[in-house]
Amino acid sequence: MLEDLGKDLANIAMAGVGAIAILTEKAVEVGKVCAEKGAETLEKGKAASEELRRKGEQVAAERREKARQDYLESLDAAGREELRRKLAELDAKEAAEKAAAEAAAAEAAAAEAAERTVEDNVIDFGGEHKDDGQGE
Repeated sequence: MLEDLGKDLANIAMAGVGAIAILTEKAVEVGKVCAEKGAETLEKGKAASEELRRKGEQVAAERREKARQDYLESLDAAGREELRRKLAELDAKEAAEKAAAEAAAAEAAAAEAAERTVEDNVIDFGGEHKDDGQGE
């Protein structure tokens, strides 16, 4: 009887060890499945978020265009004339800014060319004169 009790206790202990081993294996499997499902859900969420952002931008652009169109249609003759005058002012301002930028670029290019010319004709204090052959 005591021997049976020892065998029973040993069997119970082995069953416990086996249960722990099975639980460990299943926990690892469940962890892997959960990680995979989590990554999959994250990717789906990113895609849905991007689609929602794109649709939101599209709707906003459509609403802005509709509001602009409604405003233009609501203008009377005086309002349209004021709009034309303002657009002409903006065109003139843009042209002036462009001309100023082009003039500044041309001035910078001329200054750089002049500086290169001066550098090409600098006297070296070692007694040599660097000349490009176009001078005297």
